[in-house]
Amino acid sequence: MKRSVEKSFFAILVAGLALGAGLTGASALECPKLQSPGGAGAASPDLTAQLSAKDALAQIPGILGSLKEQFPGVSKPMLVDFLIASYCPVVKANTSLSDEEKMARVKEFADRVVSKAF
Repeated sequence: MKRSVEKSFFAILVAGLALGAGLTGASALECPKLQSPGGAGAASPDLTAQLSAKDALAQIPGILGSLKEQFPGVSKPMLVDFLIASYCPVVKANTSLSDEEKMARVKEFADRVVSKAF
């Protein structure tokens, strides 16, 4: 039961990204605000280089492991949310992708993160 609730949360997050893109116009992918998994005032790790790599999907387990080590008391949903929120601006900045391709990439990444985390 808990697993399905957590997966539902991330489905809502990705749907929100899609809805934000639709509401703001055809050329906008709206990314959630990035908040440190460590809470207010805590430094956020910069994952831009790892998430910009061609093998970003393959790096998900390693990134999740690093985040769990860095933030041991933080729940899986919070870490997953942070990882997806970190990936979104990387995709948004890719001018070679259409809006539909950007949404597809974020959704694929989110699906992969959720499947690896849970």
